[in-house]
Amino acid sequence: MALAFAVATACYHPTLRDCAVECSAPTDCSGDQICRDGWCTGEGTDACQVPSTSADSGAGDAAVDGPLPDSDPGLCPLGCTNGTCDANGVCVIDCSATGSCAEADVRCPPNVPCRVICGDGACAKKIICGLATSCDVDCVGTGSCRDEIQCGTIPCDVTCSGASSCAKRVKCGMSCSCDVRCTGINACAEIAECPMGTSCALGRGCSSVVPGCETCAP
Repeated sequence: MALAFAVATACYHPTLRDCAVECSAPTDCSGDQICRDGWCTGEGTDACQVPSTSADSGAGDAAVDGPLPDSDPGLCPLGCTNGTCDANGVCVIDCSATGSCAEADVRCPPNVPCRVICGDGACAKKIICGLATSCDVDCVGTGSCRDEIQCGTIPCDVTCSGASSCAKRVKCGMSCSCDVRCTGINACAEIAECPMGTSCALGRGCSSVVPGCETCAP
C-alpha cells in the first residue's frame, strides 16, 4: 500500500496558476514562480490584480483565511507534498488551470489547514479533506468539483460559485462546522449533507451560523 501511495503521489502534479498562492518569501513558491508583492507568479508577468477578500466582498468571493489558532505553520512544508504552503501555513492545492486535477482524487494532507482551488472543468474526482485541521474548497470554475467533497469531522468551508459546480453532494454531516454556499448558476445539483441533518441546512448548502451548528472545540 505504501508503494502504491508513493506512486500515486509521484504522478500527482497540480498545475499552479499565477496570483493564486500568497507568499512572504521565494521559498513559498514552487517551480519557476517568484514571490512578488505577496503572491506567487511567473517571472516576467504583470503585477497580480487580486480581488478584495474583505468583509464587504460578495458572497461568491472566496476569502483566504489564516490557519486555526492551534495550527503550527511550520508543519505545512512537512506534509504539503501535493500543493504549496502559503504565508499562513495553509496547504494550497491549486487546481485552477482548466481541466486540472481530473485524473485522481484530491487529498488534503493531515495535520495542516488545507485549501483547494478548482477552475473550469477541474477536480473531476472526489475532494477528500481527511485529517487536515480545516478544509476550504473553492469550486470557482464552470463544471468544477464534479464528484463528492468529503469533509470528515473538521471545520469545512465550501464555495460553489462556478456555473454547474459541485454536481455531487458535499458530505459534511460529521463536521463540527460546515458552511456550503451554492452561488453559481445550477450549482449544487445534489443538496449538501449538513451537520444535524436539515437543522443546519441553508438553501442547497449548509450554515454554521445556525444555533447549535458549530461544535468545534475552542
